[in-house]
Amino acid sequence: MTAELWRGARLVPMDGPEDRPCGDVRVADVRIVDGTIESIGLLAPRRGDVVRDASGLTMVPGFVQGHVHLCQTLFRGLADDRPLLRWLRECIWPLEARHDSESIRVSAELTVAELLRGGTTAVQAFETVRHTEVAAEVLADSGMAATFGNCLMDLSGDGVPASLAMPRDEALRHCDELRRAFHDRGRLRYAITPRFVLSCSEPLAREAADFARDHGLRVHTHACEHREEVAVVRARFGHDYLTVLDAQGLLGPHASLAHCVHLTEAELDLLAMCGAAVLHCPSANLKLGSGVAEITRLRELGVPVALGADGAPCNNRLSALTELRQAALLQCLAAEPGAWSAAEALWTATRGGALAIGLDDCGVLRAGASADFVLFDLEAPELGAHDDVIAKLVWSAAERHIRHVVVGGRRAVVDGELVGVDLRALAARARDALRRLR
Repeated sequence: MTAELWRGARLVPMDGPEDRPCGDVRVADVRIVDGTIESIGLLAPRRGDVVRDASGLTMVPGFVQGHVHLCQTLFRGLADDRPLLRWLRECIWPLEARHDSESIRVSAELTVAELLRGGTTAVQAFETVRHTEVAAEVLADSGMAATFGNCLMDLSGDGVPASLAMPRDEALRHCDELRRAFHDRGRLRYAITPRFVLSCSEPLAREAADFARDHGLRVHTHACEHREEVAVVRARFGHDYLTVLDAQGLLGPHASLAHCVHLTEAELDLLAMCGAAVLHCPSANLKLGSGVAEITRLRELGVPVALGADGAPCNNRLSALTELRQAALLQCLAAEPGAWSAAEALWTATRGGALAIGLDDCGVLRAGASADFVLFDLEAPELGAHDDVIAKLVWSAAERHIRHVVVGGRRAVVDGELVGVDLRALAARARDALRRLR
C-alpha cells in the first residue's frame, strides 16, 4: 500500500449543487491510498504517509477532455486555412493513410505529454483506422483514465484514400480484437468510433451500433460540425443528421457527439430525449470556420456536455485551459454574459465532462474518487489581487501556473516539469517520423 498526504491546499472540489457546481472552496488536506482519495479534511499524518506540502496552492480535479485525436498531433500546422471537408480531403485523410505503427506511437506520446503538462488527466480519444493498439498502449502507460476507439470508415472515394478505408467485416473483427485486448484493462475503456455519417456505409453503422449495445460499449462520433457537411448529409439521406444517427442505432445515453454546432429544433429535442452527450470543441470550431455551438441552450435542455481540444491540426493546441476560456467567452457572445457562468464552465471542464463520457470516479475531489488533480499557483500578479479562484482559473490561468499534476495517485508533473519524459528526444523522433511520412 502506498499513501500520500497532501497538506494545506485550497480545494475546489466540484461536488456542489446545481446552483454552486464547484462546491465549497476551502483549505484541507487530502490523503491518497493506492491511487484513490481516501479522505479529505484536517488530517494528521499516519505512519507510512509520504507528506507533501501544498500550502499556498489551489487543488482542482484533473481536466477531462471528451474529444481528442492522438493520431493527428504529428500533423500540427499542416492543415491550416481550410474548412472542414477540404481539411479532411486535402490533408488529414491522406496523412492518416500514411501512418505506420511508429508514427502513431510518436504522435500519441506527443499528445499525452501535452495533455499531462496542461492538467488533463482523463481523455476520450478518437483514433485513425489502423494501428490503434499502439495508441492504446501509450494511453495505458500514461495512467490516465482513457476511452479510445479505432475510426470506422469503409467508404473510400470523395477524398478518402482507398488505403484508409477498411471493409466492414474486417473493421468489426478489428473492433472485437481491440475490445478483448484493452477494454477494462486498468483505466482503459474501448468505444465504438464511427468517423461520421459520410464515411460509414449503412450496414457498418448499424452493425457497429449492435456491437456497442451487445458489449456495453460507448459510442463516440462526429455530428453536425460544419454547414457544408450538414448540407451533404441532408442531400444524401433526406433527413437531419441526428435523425440518421438515431435510425442507425447510434444515439442514446451511451453516445457522445463531437461538435453539434448546427442543430435543428428537432435535433435539439432529440438530443434532450435520447440522453447523448455533446463534446464541445470551441477552438477547432472557430479555426475550421464551423461556428459556435449553443452550449447554454444545450445545458438548459439538460444535455450533458464535455469540452475537448479536438485534433492539433485544427486547433493547434491541446490545452484544457484554452478550451475552458474559449468556451466561456463564446457563450458570452452566443447567449449573454453570465448565462453560462464561469463556475459552470469550470464544472464542465472537470466533473461535468467526466459524467458526460461515463466516468463516475473522475473530475471530483471526494473520498472514493480517483486521485487525479492539478495544483495551481494562483498568486501570480497577472492573475489579479482578488480571491475568486474560479474566476482566476477560467479567465486568467495558463499552463505556466500549474505546479503539479497527479494522475491516479502518481505525480506526472512536478514543479512544472513532466516526469520521466525527455521532451527534446521526443521532438526529434517526431521530426524523423514526419519526414518519413511526407
